[in-house]
Amino acid sequence: MSGTSPGAKALVIATDITRFMVAESGDALSEDWSFAEPSGGAGAVAMIVSDTPHVFQIDVGASGYYGYEVMDTCRPLPDSEAGNADLSLLSYLDCCENSFREYQRRVGDVDFVSSFGYLAFHTPFGGMIKGAHRNLMRKVAKARPAAIEEDFQRRMHPGLTYCQRVGNVMGATTMLSLASTIDNADLSSPQRIGVFSYGSGCCSEFFSGVSRQESQDHTRDLGMEKHLGARYELTMPEYDALLQANHAVKFGTRNALLNTGIVPQARTSLGRELLFLKQIDEFHREYQWLS
Repeated sequence: MSGTSPGAKALVIATDITRFMVAESGDALSEDWSFAEPSGGAGAVAMIVSDTPHVFQIDVGASGYYGYEVMDTCRPLPDSEAGNADLSLLSYLDCCENSFREYQRRVGDVDFVSSFGYLAFHTPFGGMIKGAHRNLMRKVAKARPAAIEEDFQRRMHPGLTYCQRVGNVMGATTMLSLASTIDNADLSSPQRIGVFSYGSGCCSEFFSGVSRQESQDHTRDLGMEKHLGARYELTMPEYDALLQANHAVKFGTRNALLNTGIVPQARTSLGRELLFLKQIDEFHREYQWLS
């Protein structure tokens, strides 16, 4: 972008869906990856990329890539997830280690412990992040258990703060971890943040950048902590009803009339208008603001 349109800005929106395969008949939510369902979240991250960064200044050219073919997660249908959770965990660990080693090889004098003030990783769930960090600390840094735990709490926990509250948002989770890191880190002095991004199938990248106090001022002005705290907490019956209603709309749905009153308590308690998908008429989606 910098070469073809100097000074231009790009709005990048990272989002995805998490729809694990569900039984087509009956009320039971029991198929394939049902045990992984509690880690699934819903959300998106929007960011502006430009040549004048105020939040995260990428180290241009400092990145390591690693990938290979593996069916750890796939989408046999446009709106359904399937795969092998154990294989996905192992692929993630493999890619995290080898993308960092490629970063180290390409950049040069890099130490996993001292080169990065903080770390922000693709975060399906907290346990995977802790395992990936432990694996690198053992193999690369030759650290002992006590040192590994201290390092995890200091450099990685800030990036888990929002991810733990939102859940796995798939393609957006790396940037959610980065936003959480910047919002919750000690940036009284500039800090280099090591970032690991993973995609099933699989591909990965380890890259880095620098954030400053100005970065934190910008992210805190957005009030992410406040917005997360203001969400409506669903009851389990409401959650189950939403999951069932969610299957009324799939990719390619031609006509559908949606029940916008499925969780009326949410609109009442939040005290503000919410945008709902009202209906699909000949593939055209119609939305409605409701309070």
